[in-house]
Amino acid sequence: MAKAIPQSFPNTVHKLCRWHIMKKYREYLALLYKKYKSFKEEFTAILNWPLMPTEFEDAWAELVHNYNLENDQMMMQLWSDRKMWISAYYKNIFCARMTSTQRSESMNHVLKKGFVKGTQNLHKFARRVNACTNPVTKTTYGYEEDMSIKYTRAVYTEMRNRMRTATLFRAKRTAEPTKYLVYYHNKPGHDDEERFSWSKHEFQVVADPENEIYECECKLWTHTGQFCLHIMNILDYLKPYKFPNKYILKRYTKTAKSQPTFDTRDYNTTASDGSSRLSKQDILLQLNLMVNKKAMRCDQQYDRAYYVLKRLVEELDAIHSANQADADERMAEEDAEIEDDLHYYAAEMLNAAAEANQCKQGDGQSMEQ
Repeated sequence: MAKAIPQSFPNTVHKLCRWHIMKKYREYLALLYKKYKSFKEEFTAILNWPLMPTEFEDAWAELVHNYNLENDQMMMQLWSDRKMWISAYYKNIFCARMTSTQRSESMNHVLKKGFVKGTQNLHKFARRVNACTNPVTKTTYGYEEDMSIKYTRAVYTEMRNRMRTATLFRAKRTAEPTKYLVYYHNKPGHDDEERFSWSKHEFQVVADPENEIYECECKLWTHTGQFCLHIMNILDYLKPYKFPNKYILKRYTKTAKSQPTFDTRDYNTTASDGSSRLSKQDILLQLNLMVNKKAMRCDQQYDRAYYVLKRLVEELDAIHSANQADADERMAEEDAEIEDDLHYYAAEMLNAAAEANQCKQGDGQSMEQ
């Protein structure tokens, strides 16, 4: 796969699934977790927390040294493959927070796990389902309310958790008015202070609320499309009234399905005249969704839509076949012209060689005389 992907998909970045890597070494990791009580917490923190390659490498070196795992075969293998599955090494590549191949989850499981029980009455069930779709903000900040309105519930919950975790950081101003340094800070003497000493890096954050510009050197937004803890800390520090719209990717919003086609950055690629390929695809998808919705209103409309669409597919195939035949004919004509040109140039080269040979023979006879 590693050899085939670059050849077949040259613009695709191939990375390894974190879930499968953890599954591969699950039994051995369980032994380490049992032998060292604090290993699991520190190991998981290193995988989830470091945001820069140098930070990850320092944290890894400290971990293997503290637990005397420098010569451990599993740790050595994980280290050798680090650039294929540790996100710190491809933060400049957008992946929408996907670190594994498993992203689906049953809605039934979600409802029963966090919202309703099988023994509840119908009106309580309806009330709890409404709570699923209408999240309650934890603060009165305008930017949090903006997130709760635009983001899906799952994404808003994640961002709300980041707001809380961001309070573990502190921000300090620099000489430039729009630049800040954000660093990890916890209570003096806290266990994390010593155990996670590798996380003391000061991240430079650019924050300009007036022009709605927020950037962090950790590049988490570029990588996932969601603000990092450092920018969330700055939002808490500045308390802007609105969450900047340009940093809310459509894929994470409640209206994501209203426009099925968009690029990885959610940039507006629709041409004003609708001439771009993406725009045409978007128009057709919108029309198709509308036909599908209207056709399901009754059997008569369904039968009519089915008949028309089937005929349309046949017509499109006929047009494609005709165009393909024309293209094959043009290609045959071009091949014939190329072959004629090759014969012409071959004849010219033979004539030139014959003339050169005659000249050499004439020169040779002159020399003999």
